[in-house]
Amino acid sequence: MAAVNRPSGTQLASGGVALPPTPEKIQAKFDLSIALALHAWPALSLAVQNSWGGPESSEKRDWFAGAISDLIAAAPDADVEYVEEFLLNVMNDEFDANLEDGSAEEVAAKIVGLRKLTLQGDFALVDEMQRSWEERQRRGGRAVEFQLVEEGQDKDETDWDSDHMDEGEDADDAEMADALEFIRAPREKVQPEVDNEGFTKVVGKKKR
Repeated sequence: MAAVNRPSGTQLASGGVALPPTPEKIQAKFDLSIALALHAWPALSLAVQNSWGGPESSEKRDWFAGAISDLIAAAPDADVEYVEEFLLNVMNDEFDANLEDGSAEEVAAKIVGLRKLTLQGDFALVDEMQRSWEERQRRGGRAVEFQLVEEGQDKDETDWDSDHMDEGEDADDAEMADALEFIRAPREKVQPEVDNEGFTKVVGKKKR
């Protein structure tokens, strides 16, 4: 007898009839997919590792995932642009980061796509993402360090480094990191100083 393939996550009732996943399972899988997508986002990982959202940056990422789930629950027809705008606003407001690398659009597109798949009862991509994340956790992951480029410097001079990363390991992640253009939110504007003789002094920005 030929084998019968069924979508990931379906169950068989008596008689071998496939049962659709419950709404609760669909929601749980979608919520998991959001969390995995955020953990795989280099820009957000960078912000969390460097505590740009404060000492509770990791907790903020967890809250971020729940906020996205609530957003889409309230607006089921949300498109990529709508989700992207939300991602950018949260990154700016909660992590003091202004992204200009296009990664927010990629993450938004992934989340919208995963929503459609999970609603169809197709959990194959979510399960694959989970396996990849678990494998990375077993390898110990890696910490990415970022050196902020001061105003006036070429953004290509941004320095990236990683701990516990052998040559050839996590090559795809390294390429994403190298390609990431990341700009922190604008700093407070430096006001010119005027001396006693009325001359304006040029004051350079100090590195933090």
